Amino acid sequence: MRLSTAISAPLLVLTLALAGCGGDDSDDDDSSAGDAPSSQAPDDETEEPEDSEEPEDEGPEQVDVCGLITTADLEAAFGSPFDEGEFTHQEQTGGDQCVWNNSDAPPVKVFSVTVLRDGHLSEGFEGAGVTAESLHEDTKALTPDAEAVDGLGDDAYLAGTQLAVLDGGSFWTFSTVTGDSPEAIAGMQSLAEKIIG
Repeated sequence: MRLSTAISAPLLVLTLALAGCGGDDSDDDDSSAGDAPSSQAPDDETEEPEDSEEPEDEGPEQVDVCGLITTADLEAAFGSPFDEGEFTHQEQTGGDQCVWNNSDAPPVKVFSVTVLRDGHLSEGFEGAGVTAESLHEDTKALTPDAEAVDGLGDDAYLAGTQLAVLDGGSFWTFSTVTGDSPEAIAGMQSLAEKIIG
């Protein structure tokens, strides 16, 4: 059962709201990028192989979110064994996410961690001037039931079964589908503290 789409719903709403902001700029960038190769000097034959290899390695650095906590950490937090997690790089935002499912369902328990970082956001976001801090603040403004959480990152809030944390140039979202019991929320917060430090 895949619940990662439901877990990322607030980010998806924000993504759609901001998606139109940089549309025209990206078209301009594409047209200017198309002109660049024609300006290369033909005498740079020895440098061409090096240049042609660089774009393959140039992709945004991704965070191995699944490697930030162990299955033992998840079991200690939620009282259930979990799988190794499924990693996803979100092209529309530039975010990295891992979703873990418990391996002793029912009942189904799902935990998710997503991080969006300055310098690694999608071109549409960066072109529109979006930062990790503005994503955090905009998402918080769209969350009327946000409750401040002290002592975690630069700013953190809890909304139902979702915990959002701004930490430097990173916007973290922790989500649980284990219910909103005090134990589930405490488990989610303990994992957030372990990851963010």
